[in-house]
Amino acid sequence: MLFLFILVVGALLSFIGPWWVLAPVCFVGCWWLSRCARSAFWQSAGTSALLWVGYGIYLHVSTGSGLAAQVAGIFTGSAPWAAGTLGIVLMMALAALVAALVGGFSGLAGLRMRQLLRPAH
Repeated sequence: MLFLFILVVGALLSFIGPWWVLAPVCFVGCWWLSRCARSAFWQSAGTSALLWVGYGIYLHVSTGSGLAAQVAGIFTGSAPWAAGTLGIVLMMALAALVAALVGGFSGLAGLRMRQLLRPAH
């Protein structure tokens, strides 16, 4: 349920909000739906990474502008071994790592905040 909540709400808000809109979505989702810290972190991290990679692939395929390859060239220093598709894959992996950390820690913070404000009896 938490996975679907973050996936649907995060996808809708990603089209109109800034890059960090997934953080409040994970926070609220885990406040409301999560029961343990492990699931709060990993489900938020996995869903955030999936959304960012999916949205990045969508933008890369739909625009066809070559911007992703140019940004990948910046990160790899235009090294010949990382040219083309490999550079784009490295860029997507870096984006997935950032999204996973932001989403995972936001989800964990949401669960911990609920536990702080409403302690179990």
